[in-house]
Amino acid sequence: MVIRTIILSLLLAGHASLNAQEPVKSTQNTPLANIDYKQKDAPMPGLLFLAYYDSTGGVDKVTLDKKGKIKKHKKQPVVQEQSKGSFYKVTDNELNNGANLFVMMFNPTCLHCEDATFKIEDNIKLFKKSKIVLLTGEKSKMYIPDFAERHRIVRYPAMYIGYDSSTFIDDVFLYQTLPQLNIYSADRKLLKVYCGDVPIDTLKKFIQ
Repeated sequence: MVIRTIILSLLLAGHASLNAQEPVKSTQNTPLANIDYKQKDAPMPGLLFLAYYDSTGGVDKVTLDKKGKIKKHKKQPVVQEQSKGSFYKVTDNELNNGANLFVMMFNPTCLHCEDATFKIEDNIKLFKKSKIVLLTGEKSKMYIPDFAERHRIVRYPAMYIGYDSSTFIDDVFLYQTLPQLNIYSADRKLLKVYCGDVPIDTLKKFIQ
């Protein structure tokens, strides 16, 4: 129980300082005071995050052809250089391709989150249109590069990893077991929330 409390505290540690800084404003779904974003069918609050991308040239982002063979994919633009890579701004407008969206709130130092990420990687071919966002708090951003490169997330166009630059986590996090997976419909209504370990067979009905 103590370990779980520590992990949850690490995930959300960055949000107090975010409120004290000048926020990066999202252009969509501005949170409304009377909406409970944790309830089924609730609209998704504005999603704006800084995604990590390995710009060191070590691994190119790739896609798979119909035979499952790797084909190279152009690198994404970067706006903020870091020593091991770069972070670039992503909003839901860029993820909106008419399919369900998976947002996994996690901590890069959480072993359960590691296992959940490996599970997604092992089944990445199921994600034909659906996107997956691995989202953590700002104070955990220093751990993102190692996590992203360990999982070689750059290889999977369906996956993004980064830290929250809005109030998304504050609006939807349930303070239960990590990771928390929120699944949104193509029109960005909350379909389901899972906390902790979730079998991939349970998720298949939502993957597009």
